[in-house]
Amino acid sequence: MTDTRRHRCDIYKVARQCGVRLFDGHLHSPTSRKPFECFCKPTVREIGRDHGEDHLRLVFMLMTGTKGNALELYSDMIKAVSAILIENPELVKSPSLISDFNAIDLGSVRRKAKGMRSPFPRWMCLYTLILIKFYRPIQGDLLDMIGEAA
Repeated sequence: MTDTRRHRCDIYKVARQCGVRLFDGHLHSPTSRKPFECFCKPTVREIGRDHGEDHLRLVFMLMTGTKGNALELYSDMIKAVSAILIENPELVKSPSLISDFNAIDLGSVRRKAKGMRSPFPRWMCLYTLILIKFYRPIQGDLLDMIGEAA
C-alpha cells in the first residue's frame, strides 16, 4: 500500500547534507554541468513531499557515491532511483546497497535509455535498466549461462 500523506521536506537542507547544490532549471547548461549540481528542483520537491526527507536523502546519497554518478542528477534518473527504492523495499535493507549502486555507471545507463527510443517515459526505462543490475535469480539465469559458455 502506498503512503498518500504529504511530508514536510526542506529540499535545500537535504541537498546540503548530501553535498548537492540545487539550481533553478533555467540556469541549466549541459556543457558546463558539474558533479553534485541538480537543476530539477520540482522533481526533488515532489519526491521529498511524497516520500519524506529520509527517502530523498537516500536517493541523493546513492546517486552521488561516485563523481561520475554525481553528474547524473537529472529528473528522469532521480525519479527512477526513487521508484526503485519505493517499489523494492528489500533493497533498502541490503548491507551492500551503497557499494552496489557505486558499481553502476549511471551515465552509461542513461545513455542506453536515451538510445532505446522507447515509447515509455525515460525514467521507466532507467528504472528497468538499473533494477536489472540488482536482480539476483534464485536459480542460474539461462541467458547468463549461455553467455558464459560462448
